[in-house]
Amino acid sequence: MASRSLRVIHCGASLVKYADGLWAQETIAEHLKKGIIACDTLLLLQHRPVYTIGKRGRDTDFRIPLEELISKGAEIYSAPRGGEVTFHGPGQLVAYPIIQLREARLGARKYVETLEDSIISTVGAYGIKAHGRLKGATGVWVDDRKIAAIGVRISHGISSHGLALNISTDLGFFQDIIPCGISDKSVTSVGEELRQMNNGTGLSGADRMNGSTGLSSADGMNGIAAMSGADRMSGEVRDIHAPTLAHTYPTEPEGQFEQVSKHFVDSFTRHFKYDPSMVEIQRVEEESLRVAVNSQL
Repeated sequence: MASRSLRVIHCGASLVKYADGLWAQETIAEHLKKGIIACDTLLLLQHRPVYTIGKRGRDTDFRIPLEELISKGAEIYSAPRGGEVTFHGPGQLVAYPIIQLREARLGARKYVETLEDSIISTVGAYGIKAHGRLKGATGVWVDDRKIAAIGVRISHGISSHGLALNISTDLGFFQDIIPCGISDKSVTSVGEELRQMNNGTGLSGADRMNGSTGLSSADGMNGIAAMSGADRMSGEVRDIHAPTLAHTYPTEPEGQFEQVSKHFVDSFTRHFKYDPSMVEIQRVEEESLRVAVNSQL
């Protein structure tokens, strides 16, 4: 099998409108299907607050009227992906892989499992023990707490939509919905898990949904395993299962997002078996996303 190339479009700290992210992935998928472009693409971004409704989503997945959600500043979109209702917003890594699954020799189930493995390795770098393959509950979990949601679309052998990993997300946004249609489990984040690990305590499921914003400022994050500085995006892929104590977890949300997203690119590259020399990273701001997408032509 010939080496597959991957282009990573990384929007960094920009908050991207859901409609713009949807346009970007649909445009790339269409170009890939028509043979206008040949390489796979991984979109990495943070959305402005938005609730998305998947193909199995229902009105009863919302705990309060939609008008009230909109009045709080969130958008609401129906999304052509699997799954129910979920939230996207600041402090959350949203990854949209647009890849040729036949070229990667991946069926739908194996594709989703490989996404789960990429997330598990990413949070594992911080000493967080997560798992996937939970029957009837796609995504990645820490015990019974969901740290990442997965909802994909596959058309003509090409994937779109993808995953959302909570880093420093305000978990209070999940109080107003039944996340992914599962009412008896809670939601967590990288920051929340690190805080609890540092405190040596655990929260009940209900307490996890009380609106915690995740990380406190500098409270004991020193010594938490992190990554090796600026070179994680250079194409070199290393084993990230074992944490290193050489660096500390950033105290600011922008730094947290940057660091975890670098881990994720490393993990995604390895689990999806891309040649690191064939991975290109392009950083863009929200206003230049359309230009970046069309520059592939």
